[in-house]
Amino acid sequence: MRDPHPEGGWKAFFGKIWYEGAAQPEWTWQSSSGNDDFEPKLSLMPLIFGTVKGTFYAMLFALPVSLLAAIYMSQFLRPEYKRIIKPVMEIMASLPSVVLGFIAALWLAPRIENQVPALLLVTISLPLAAMALGFLWSRLSSRVRHLVPPGWEFAALLPLILLIGFFSWEMGPVVEHWFFSWQDPATGETIGNFRLWWTHFSGLSFEQRNCLVVGFIMGFAVIPVIFTIAEDALSNVPRSLVSASLALGASRWQTAWRVVVPTASAGIFSGIMIGFGRAIGETMIVVMATGNTAVMDWNIFNGMRTLSANIAVELPEAAVGSTHYRALFLGACCLFLLTFVLNTAAELLRQRLREKYKVV
Repeated sequence: MRDPHPEGGWKAFFGKIWYEGAAQPEWTWQSSSGNDDFEPKLSLMPLIFGTVKGTFYAMLFALPVSLLAAIYMSQFLRPEYKRIIKPVMEIMASLPSVVLGFIAALWLAPRIENQVPALLLVTISLPLAAMALGFLWSRLSSRVRHLVPPGWEFAALLPLILLIGFFSWEMGPVVEHWFFSWQDPATGETIGNFRLWWTHFSGLSFEQRNCLVVGFIMGFAVIPVIFTIAEDALSNVPRSLVSASLALGASRWQTAWRVVVPTASAGIFSGIMIGFGRAIGETMIVVMATGNTAVMDWNIFNGMRTLSANIAVELPEAAVGSTHYRALFLGACCLFLLTFVLNTAAELLRQRLREKYKVV
């Protein structure tokens, strides 16, 4: 019996294999080694998992920022500012991914490594501060609120929000010392170090290039795509609907949330799916900012390897016609199939939303 690809097969690509020297059956991608005592391990599951993991963290950061920014710009911001900000956001979408990956790997990752508590504190405090200030602003008397022209509310609240963000960043080391202290077993000294605390507390690793970095930088690449399409959809809602809602006594926020957003939901969903496609197929940012290791865990402080990054890294060195070469093409087919199924389901859902909220 002649088997030209003994390392391949559906079980090898998608099932758990108990390889020699392993403690248990597992999914492993290890296509090459530095010595001859090596058996190719070509499971695609760690790569599929890494693709989903990187996309999840990128969309987790990009969706709230892009959608809320689109709602604010289309419904609350003055038109003269919109004419400036909209082109700037569209230019951001054209930034090369290799440049963003370079910035993430050499500038962002080393700074986030030692500032995780400050970053988390800012991430939590800024939205809470914005909501609290907005609530307090809405509770002021109309005589006070009318002193600020419509569309200029951000000018009154932005300095306070920036001040709260700066204070939160400066409080990072204090919070780290209070809540993320770690006792050195050799000296008995208690020190505030989030990285050591995380490793000791959770038993998980903390890598400099991790999913937190990918979430920020790949989210930064996805935000302009989602923002531009969602803002166009929101701005194209007929003004008659907005005027009718305001005339019936609804506030500007109630009009935006209950009238404008449902009417534009099909366009917003299209923007989300296009941004999702950008994130799931991203290559250079993932290659440069994650460590590119094929591991399977949801630890945000660990890296991963995606299908697209794996193809970019290993295809130039794969022998044509080999099992490794064919496995890479199978990974490309899996990536295509994944995006095709998701986009098809998204298009069906978009059509249903369009029919449900269409303006007759």
